[in-house]
Amino acid sequence: MTAGRRPRDDEGFTLMEVVVTLTIFSVVMAVVTGAFLQIYQATNKIDNSAAVRSQLGNSFQRLDKELRYAFWVNEPGQVNDKWYLEYALTAGCRQLVLEPLPGSTAQRPNYRLTLASWTLPGTTPGTPTTIASNLSPIPSTAPFTVYAADPDVRASASPGPVPGMGAGFEPEHTQIRMRFNGTVGTTTLPMDVMFTAQNNNRATPLLNDCSQGRPNP
Repeated sequence: MTAGRRPRDDEGFTLMEVVVTLTIFSVVMAVVTGAFLQIYQATNKIDNSAAVRSQLGNSFQRLDKELRYAFWVNEPGQVNDKWYLEYALTAGCRQLVLEPLPGSTAQRPNYRLTLASWTLPGTTPGTPTTIASNLSPIPSTAPFTVYAADPDVRASASPGPVPGMGAGFEPEHTQIRMRFNGTVGTTTLPMDVMFTAQNNNRATPLLNDCSQGRPNP
């Protein structure tokens, strides 16, 4: 280049200018990519939470319509890795089962909740219908718990600074508590609900022909 000559626009860039430009571009791309990933993860988590809540909500509505009118509820049982709960309606016998799906492991549990029915004098449940999937038991917690209509169940006051049920409380109806987790993707939500069998009271016999549906351990 001749001394005093002005450089032309098409003479290119220096190596330093290219390095600085690429560095700034890399930083900008890293920020933009990170922002997109955070938006995607947040959206995915919201979608998964909505899917879990919808599934658990549908399960609650389905079971509430049935258990509310049960006139007999059996004690829950466990056979191997399956949990059973049986109850009776005027329309016949019902059996809830929480069971692992194929491929379920202790590290990645994958259970489903099914409902089967049959009518007496039959003793074999029919083809089960899946109520909810992508479930898992809560560690050290039974998924089904039945509180019988018995004054001895809650003979003492509830613990805590604000007592709930007093020492004189006597449950008149059987209550069924269900506890398990629902999982979609990396989102896990617990389900802990109580159903009241309004047609079941302290005068209800403990035995019922519908109890023949569960296999023996």
